[in-house]
Amino acid sequence: MDDDGEPVDVSDDELSDDEEQKDVHGKLAYLQKCEELSLTPVSQVLKYLEQDDMHITHYGLGVRGISALACAITMNTNLTTLRIGDNNLGSEGVALICEALTQNTSVKEVDMSENHMGPGSMSKVPIRKLLSNKSTVLQSLHLRSNKLSDNDAVILAESIAENTSLTFLDVSVNLFGEKAGIAFGNMFQSASKLKELNLGWNKLRSKGSTAVADGLKANIALEVLNVGWNGLGDEGFAAFSEALAVNAALVEVVLSCNGAGPKGAATLCEGIKQNESLASIEMDQNNIQEEGGIAMKEAMEVNKGIVSLKMENTNTSDALRKEIEELLEKRRAAQRKDEGAKE
Repeated sequence: MDDDGEPVDVSDDELSDDEEQKDVHGKLAYLQKCEELSLTPVSQVLKYLEQDDMHITHYGLGVRGISALACAITMNTNLTTLRIGDNNLGSEGVALICEALTQNTSVKEVDMSENHMGPGSMSKVPIRKLLSNKSTVLQSLHLRSNKLSDNDAVILAESIAENTSLTFLDVSVNLFGEKAGIAFGNMFQSASKLKELNLGWNKLRSKGSTAVADGLKANIALEVLNVGWNGLGDEGFAAFSEALAVNAALVEVVLSCNGAGPKGAATLCEGIKQNESLASIEMDQNNIQEEGGIAMKEAMEVNKGIVSLKMENTNTSDALRKEIEELLEKRRAAQRKDEGAKE
């Protein structure tokens, strides 16, 4: 394909003798696999193989196209970022990439979101082999919107528990429920170095979120957690209140659109008041009403480390939200002043 995504013919003649001999970018391996599969090479792939970041999203590569790219990745030593979302890879194509990455020592970030993996995919993908590989440098993994199930979550969480390089995981917009919550809760109690986890838009509900919250109590690594749009309810908020009261690592937590009311907000605030690490909380689209909003304001006054609170569409008054924002803006201004003095 050309720069607009159209296929173009690329022959081995276009590779220099030095490139053919070393093939440090994997271009020759890619071309040979394309010839074997009777595929027209994609010019954008060849271009990106020489760069640090590869962005081949929405190209419809499919399993055959990704098979050729996987051959190049095993050889490539300069790629650090691989973005191949929305390419209709399925579990078979994702498996090919994961297998290739077990032989790669340069890629640090992989985005395989929206690739129609489907429930049960993790049992077909060598994710454990990849994450347990001592030579892997993978730090960031995106698997958003792949219809992954609870059983997939169990395999993924167990694999991450054995890994010491991964710091970011996005598994939002999947089919995770209570069993997944238990799996990730157990993962938090391992030696995992995960610093940011996006579990938004799943189906953890109260029991799954309670398991996640329980796991966070002793966790000292996770700094950013998104559990928005998961149906936590007041019970889930109560569990997070207990976790926040003792957790000393979380800096940012997203709890938006979780069906919590005034009671849930008030209970959550008790944990917020005792927390010593939080800086940002998102509570949008929870029907906490004025009662819950007042509790949030009191928690902000007690916890002077918080500098950001999002509370839109919560049936709280504009006046109350303005008061809270003015309080937090003063803290942000003081932060900016301190940072300026240090420079």
